[in-house]
Amino acid sequence: MTCATDSATVRFWRDDALDAVEVRYSHFDGYRFPAHVHDTWSVGLVDEGHSVFRLSGRSQSVRGGQIAIIPPGMVHDCNPREGAWTYRMFYVQDSLMRSLARDLSGGCHDAAGSGGDVAAFDSLVIDDDEVFAALSGFQRLMEQGADAADTVDAPDAPDVLDKRSAMTEAFSLLLSRHGSVRDELPPAGSERAAVRRIREYLADNLAEKVTLEQLAAVSGLSACHLLRVFRHETGLTPHQWQTQLRVNHAKHLLANGDPIADVAFAAGFTDQSHFTRTFRTVTGATPRLYRMAG
Repeated sequence: MTCATDSATVRFWRDDALDAVEVRYSHFDGYRFPAHVHDTWSVGLVDEGHSVFRLSGRSQSVRGGQIAIIPPGMVHDCNPREGAWTYRMFYVQDSLMRSLARDLSGGCHDAAGSGGDVAAFDSLVIDDDEVFAALSGFQRLMEQGADAADTVDAPDAPDVLDKRSAMTEAFSLLLSRHGSVRDELPPAGSERAAVRRIREYLADNLAEKVTLEQLAAVSGLSACHLLRVFRHETGLTPHQWQTQLRVNHAKHLLANGDPIADVAFAAGFTDQSHFTRTFRTVTGATPRLYRMAG
């Protein structure tokens, strides 16, 4: 499904057989994203333009032909320095990245992929034509598969094995050349533990109206100290974090085909119009477009 205006074109691709990856094509001219966070890895191919993304207080420049890597849970914004830009983004579940990293490292880490091993990258902006081409090839297969699904007779449509093989090869190449598997260090310090408790509470109550007093009780910090520490650790206020959680939850429900009005309610928004405005601000696309992606 494609959504186009004079200044923006956005398209999403999903495949039930490849539920660990969602692919997006975007062309924007003048649109700027607010600071936000994803619960997946974001691997971006910049096709045209020059963008700067801010991540954990640092600014990174990325140009056409380069690959941008944003880990899950990292607050960031990514906007063009000037004019238009075009990019393709892969939203990759952490479980897939952990599994591939573990396989590449010889399988010496937790076999469940959920213990102490994490995929990691030394650089968040990568120049590698072969990896760029491999990821582009996987994206084209996803696009061809979606187009074929809209065609009655499509004998040349890529099958699941073809797409899964391209996905595995592309992300394995990315990890083998530029990534590693490392031990996950537990967060240290009482303040960081307090922030973790707040994040867990917001996730468990994402559709509820959470008060600052409740978060202070959960964290064991005063309201003033809580706000300062949380913003320092995450880059967002607790309310902004909860809004991002709501949008991420809404994306999962929309991908399952749930009605937009039901999704708005389930994700804690006051009404459908409020949900639509917030979703578009955060993602650059409408809930209807996202729901209709195939």
